Amino acid sequence: MTGEHESLSYLWDGTEDGWVVITSDLGLGTIYNTETRMALLLEDETEYEHAIQAMREHGRPFLDSIP
Repeated sequence: MTGEHESLSYLWDGTEDGWVVITSDLGLGTIYNTETRMALLLEDETEYEHAIQAMREHGRPFLDSIP
């Protein structure tokens, strides 16, 4: 894992609460924080794909809509 990916580990390791993925038919989903009500935009496609996959592997919630 590179330093870039490690810097995103808060999305899946539990150090910050509220991170989920809002699923969509248009792509992998949107990384969203239910506490701050903010979406996270990752411009690097590889970084984005890695974050979504890591969130899935670590059991982060995948939701059909914004709560």
